[in-house]
Amino acid sequence: MSSNLIDAHFVRCWNSFAGALAGALAFLGDKSDLEYQMGATGFAFRINIGDRVCPSSPTAFFWEHFLRRALMVLGYDCRLVEAFEGNLFFKKRLAEARALIKESIDSGAPVIGWDLDVAEFGIIRGYDDESREYQIEGVRAEEQVLTLPYDKLGAMSTKALFVLTPTEKIETDPIAVAKRSIRYAIFHARTEAPISKAYQTGLDAYGKWVEELQRGRADPLGNSYNASVVLEARVAAAKYLREIAGHFAGTESELIAEAASHYARVADALLLFTGLFTFPGDAEVLREEMEVRKGVGWLSQARLEEARAVELLERVCAGWER
Repeated sequence: MSSNLIDAHFVRCWNSFAGALAGALAFLGDKSDLEYQMGATGFAFRINIGDRVCPSSPTAFFWEHFLRRALMVLGYDCRLVEAFEGNLFFKKRLAEARALIKESIDSGAPVIGWDLDVAEFGIIRGYDDESREYQIEGVRAEEQVLTLPYDKLGAMSTKALFVLTPTEKIETDPIAVAKRSIRYAIFHARTEAPISKAYQTGLDAYGKWVEELQRGRADPLGNSYNASVVLEARVAAAKYLREIAGHFAGTESELIAEAASHYARVADALLLFTGLFTFPGDAEVLREEMEVRKGVGWLSQARLEEARAVELLERVCAGWER
């Protein structure tokens, strides 16, 4: 029997993967802040809206691709295990995940996991073979839900198994990261494919959101939660772009700084939206025609400002390809 616990902690924020990643990297000594990480990886520029503006929208994407990419752009290799109940190799993947968790924690690295306390990302920071529990931190950490039985890994509400741990670190070129992130911003706005027909991504996601509100289909919890997630992301986008504008000169720097100002205006519109549709949501407010009309107006304004920001970033990229 053995046990181990490391002093890694989930960073409280609305985007649970960003919070888990920031906590894991901080423990490993990474000095970059949450907003930089969200901007560099593209998460500051994502929006994904599902039917009824469901609470699953922010985490409904291709995990293995985008999360591996996130680590890569920050200069980390990673190991991950992913499987879903019903997969023929689920038991094998579960054994691999359990082995990875122990190996990673024993080597001094925390593990990012899915659905540890709720259907969000969190951190696995320890294990105890005697009690057969993992020590965790996630979005419910303030409620002291800090352990997960071994047999609950991959067996919580979503029946999905996902664990990821950062491994080798290499130095990254700030200019290359900045250019890559601007291309990510355009990709997430224009061409990111949704995980299924139930979702819409990028600028078109605002249209789906508006439609669900106008049809009276928006889930109160999901509506308020998605608004908080996207607001946090666009605040990070504006801060990140202002920061990296200094890596460039002349027109490029000016265009990036101007795009940052438009993302800040997106955040302003979403702040008004979250002020009306406060988390965790109120069904009564969604039944009031005037309030819905206000919300639609703010979402439309957010989309307009975001489209302007993306057009500016496209001009920046066009200059690189000449």
